[in-house]
Amino acid sequence: MLFDYYIKTGAFFENSLQSVVSLVKVILLSKLGLPKFSNQKPNASILGNGPSLNQALSDNLDFLKETDIYCVNLFALSAVYASLKPQNYVLLDPAFFMFSEQNDGRQDIKKTFDAIIQQTDWAMRLFVPARSKNSYIVKKLKQERTNIQICFFNYTIVRGFPAFRHWFFKHNLGMPQCQNILAASLYVALLQDYKNVYLFGADHSWHEEIRITEQNEFEMRQVHFYDNANNIKHEKVIDVRNNSRPSLQAQFLSLHKVFYSYEILGAFAKYRKIKVLNASKKTYIDAFERVTV
Repeated sequence: MLFDYYIKTGAFFENSLQSVVSLVKVILLSKLGLPKFSNQKPNASILGNGPSLNQALSDNLDFLKETDIYCVNLFALSAVYASLKPQNYVLLDPAFFMFSEQNDGRQDIKKTFDAIIQQTDWAMRLFVPARSKNSYIVKKLKQERTNIQICFFNYTIVRGFPAFRHWFFKHNLGMPQCQNILAASLYVALLQDYKNVYLFGADHSWHEEIRITEQNEFEMRQVHFYDNANNIKHEKVIDVRNNSRPSLQAQFLSLHKVFYSYEILGAFAKYRKIKVLNASKKTYIDAFERVTV
C-alpha cells in the first residue's frame, strides 16, 4: 500500500512538473492562431517508407485511392509519386529546412524538392513545422507552386497529465516528441475529423539491420520501399549534431522514443474518437489494432 502511494505521488508530481514546463514552452515557442486542417475524405492512409509498402501499393492500391493519402520524407523520389498523387506530404527532419542554395550538400533532399516542384501538378498540402516558415523550401514552393498549400504545425513537445496534453494537441499548440516522421504524420491526421487512419509501410524494423563491428561500433542499413535492398550496405552511424559515434544504448533509447510516441498518440486518438488501424504487411508497432484491407 505504502509503495503504491509513493508511486502515485511520484507520478503526480512528475506530471505536474512536466505540465508546467510544457506550458512555458508553448508560451515561448508555439505560434498561436494557426489555421485548422480539414480532411477531404472520411478515412486517411499514412504511407511509411518501409520495404513492406511495395506490397501494399501492389495489393491495396484501389483502397488507398479512396482515402486521403499522406506521404513523407523522400517519397517524391519514388516512381509512384506522380501516379499516386498524394493529397498530403509531411516533413519534420530539420535537414529539409536547413537546405538552401548555399547549403546544398544533401543531394537526396535537393532531388526531393526538385521532384515536388517539377511533378506536383495536382492540389496537395505540405505539412511542415511552424518554425520552418522562413526556410528556403517553404519560400520556394510558395513562389513556384500555388497548387501546394503550406500547412503549419507546432513541433513544441508537450508532456504532462493526459487531459492537459490532449487539449494542447487538439489545438495545434504542441505535440508529442516524434522521433520518426510517421508519428508526426499521425498527429497531423488526428487533428482532423477522420473516422479511421490506416498505417501502411510502417515496418519499424531498424533493429534487424544493426550489426556490431570488432571495434564495438555499430553499423546500420536503412532500407526503404524505393531502394534495391541488395545495393544498400551497412554504414557506421554518426551523430550529425556533434559528428560523434553514438553508443548502441543511445540507439535503442532513440527506438524507445519512437514506440513510446505511438502510445501517446494512441491515447490522443481515443480522445479524438478516431481509430488508428495498422495495415502494414510487416510491422513492429504494437500500439494500434492490426487489420488487413
